[in-house]
Amino acid sequence: MAKTTKTTTHKSDFILQHPDLPAKEIVAKAKAAGFPLTEKYVYTIRSVARARKQRDEERARGGAAATGGASPPVAGLLLAVAAEVGLGRAIAVLEAERSRVIAMLPR
Repeated sequence: MAKTTKTTTHKSDFILQHPDLPAKEIVAKAKAAGFPLTEKYVYTIRSVARARKQRDEERARGGAAATGGASPPVAGLLLAVAAEVGLGRAIAVLEAERSRVIAMLPR
């Protein structure tokens, strides 16, 4: 006897297959198809899908998400410090910190 393959549609797949429908209509269609859904669940799935899409696009562009997200916030923080204390003072602080770190490194 041959095995039968059962194709199942996950709730999230069902929601993402109907991107143009309002949440209420998706809930109604899902109920007719035998999926118990709530509007809140529809909004959550769409939000997660949007965030995932944005993250993937950012990674494809080689942006912050591809580097772990650390570089741009640090660069922004350095710019903010330079604007706050002045560029000359910020450079002096960075040079002093660099000297301190170099002194701590084993030779």
